[in-house]
Order: sequence, then structure tokens, then C-alpha cells
Amino acid sequence: ALLSGGLAAQAFLLPAERAPGAREWRSARSAPSAPGRGEPKPRAAALAGLALVLGASSTRRRSKLRALPFGISVVGTGSAAPETVVSNDDLSEIMETNDEWISQRTGIRRRHVLRPEESLASLSAKAATKALEDAKISPEDVGMVIHATSTPDDIFGTGPQVASLIGAESAVAFDLTAACSGFVFALVTASQYVRSGAFKSVVIVGADCLSRWVDWSDRGTSVLFGDGAGAVVITATDAKDDALIGFELGSDGKGACHLGVLADNEAISLGGGKEAGSASYKKLGMNGKEVFRFATSRVPETLRKLLERHDVSAEEVDWLLLHQANRRIMDSAAKRLKIPKEKIICNLDEYGNTSAASIPLALDEAVREGRVKRGDLLACCGFGAGLTWGGMLLAFDAESSYQFLAHVMRESRFGSAVPGPV
Repeated sequence: ALLSGGLAAQAFLLPAERAPGAREWRSARSAPSAPGRGEPKPRAAALAGLALVLGASSTRRRSKLRALPFGISVVGTGSAAPETVVSNDDLSEIMETNDEWISQRTGIRRRHVLRPEESLASLSAKAATKALEDAKISPEDVGMVIHATSTPDDIFGTGPQVASLIGAESAVAFDLTAACSGFVFALVTASQYVRSGAFKSVVIVGADCLSRWVDWSDRGTSVLFGDGAGAVVITATDAKDDALIGFELGSDGKGACHLGVLADNEAISLGGGKEAGSASYKKLGMNGKEVFRFATSRVPETLRKLLERHDVSAEEVDWLLLHQANRRIMDSAAKRLKIPKEKIICNLDEYGNTSAASIPLALDEAVREGRVKRGDLLACCGFGAGLTWGGMLLAFDAESSYQFLAHVMRESRFGSAVPGPV
């Protein structure tokens, strides 16, 4: 227990001081930058705690522990979408709308939707399996599966089912809910487990099926959403090659009224004059103007903070990858950040808003099409219900780091502190 605590504390202390990587936007920093929300903060108290935990250890043990905090490497991507495709023209048969009205306002022309008998777990598993195949990693070697979704098949969570479906029987799995920001939140969360040495490989899935939660008679909201799943595999790598350059997470519960799927409780009698609520859910509701205002201000603000904090110029960003909600939001963010529109990754026209799936789905397509290449720097930002938002600077690297990790564990006396086979 003391050893695990020491590893966790050490992982918390070191990320801001890790040695830069090969690219200029990593190596240019001459001093640790100010921590962002969710990133390492001033260390005095943590140092004292670490000294207490490790006080009985030898000098050799302390030096070994200081070598254990890792970075992450993105080594595989995958995605999946339902076979059923609904075009704007299809929707014009059931509501007063047309392709021009929808596409001019949103950029959306089609969306994929799950059939009644299909499950989100199966769709998520397809994306995760493709990511593992891309990474050339066996499911048996996966230590953790994080399933980012707001629309699970089971209200208690679908992550464990996804892990079983892909054959990751020894992995711990759970759902993470942060709406359209979910994938960014999940990748940041997974990175902390890998950086600390707790797990060497993690599958992160972003998946949603909001087609089941919209009111298909409401053309103001239903035309925006589709279903999909996207996944990435991350593994441990040398701290100086950390792919997660920085992140900024945030939430504002005062804005929850602008976008959500609310519970509807019907009173039922329990006897003795007492009542409880029998719950169901209403259809998705959204204040489009307020959500648009929130997104067009919060996205560029979040990414600008990250770029300034890590001394990265807009010119050094290879790709702008935002939650696929509205083309006008993407164009507005690119303009305010002074990033050319040609650098925007967008597949909104084909899939619509797939919530937590939108960023990993778009990333996987861009990788497989040869646009995103090893070494590219991506500025990513998710935003949505909650209200929540999450930005990250991600260096894409599709090279497995298993050999590095195996070497470190063989050389370390504390290799057993990292669960799972190496």
C-alpha cells in the first residue's frame, strides 16, 4: 500500500517537470508552466507527503521510483457507425424540413442510427476492437477500459460489457459521463492511470446513441444527432515523449438548464400516506442559442489558454479537432485562434453530432485516410451538456511503446507494482 501511494504521489509531482520531447513546441520550455484546472499544482504539501511515504526506503529505491512515472502514447484508433443511414431528405418525410434548411444551418447532411434491436455495447466493442488491431495489442493485455457515454444500454453502465465483448477479461472497466466532452475527460483520466504506473495500457471509447433520446417531431434538435463510437488505445512510454502535452477541463452547472435529458418522476403511493417517484426520462431538450453562445466563446478560450501555457503557436498546430456539433462553431473557433480552416478535421456532414463519439470517430477517419500522421500536433476540444468542456494538446504517435515499458519493468525492483503482464 505504501508503495502504491508513493507511485501515485510521484506521478502527481513530476508531470510538469518532465523532460521535453523531440519537437520544438516541447523542447522550447525553459521553466515549468502554470498548472491548469486538473493539472499538477504547487507541490509543497505533496512533497512532504511523499517524503513520509518513502522515508523508510533506501536511496536506491527512491531513485528507482523517480524513474517510474511515464508518459502516454496513442498507439491505435478505431471507430464504428450503424449501417442505417438517415438523410435530410428522409427526415423531410416526417417533419417540416429539407436538406437545404438543415445543411446550411449545421453542415449536417446524414446521420447513422442504431436499429431497435442493436446495442451501444456492440457498437462500442467494434470500435475498440479496431483500435486494438491497429495498435497490435492483444485484449488480454488491456488493463483498463473507460467507456465515455451518456446513453448506456444499462443505467448502471455499459463499460464492463464492452470489456467482455472485446475479450479484455482481466481489465477493470467503467463508464464515464461528461456528455459531448466525455472522450476528452476519459482520455485525461486514463492518462493519469498510465502516467502513475498503475496500468500500462488503456482502451478509451467514446460512444453515444442520442437518436433514442431525441423528439423526432422537433426539427430544432432531432436533426442534429446521430449514433457512433470511436476508440483509442494508449500505452505507457518514456515521460519525455508524453503525447498529452496539456489539458484544460471545466464545468458550469448553472448552464445545465440549456441542454439535457431530464428525469421525469411520477408519484406512486407506498402506503401510510408516503410517496416515492417512479422515474423515466424526458426527450432531449436544448436552448440552441445559449449553447451556441457558450461553445463559440468557451472553445477558443480553452484552447488559447493551452497554447499560451505550453508555448505553442497557432502555426505549430497541425490539426484542429473539435466536438462535431456545428460547422459554424468550428469555423468561429478556427478564426479566433488564427488557425486556417484547412486544418479543421470535420466529418459532421456524414454523422451529425455523435456526442462523446465525435472526436475519436473523426480522429480515426483522419488517421486511416492518411491526413493525421505520426508526430502531428492536435488541438482538441469537447463541449456540451453539463455544461462541460475539455481541451487538450495531443501529439499523435502511432508507435507502440511496449518494448520501452518491458525494459523499465525488467530493470526495476518494483515491476510488480504495475498490474498485468508486460
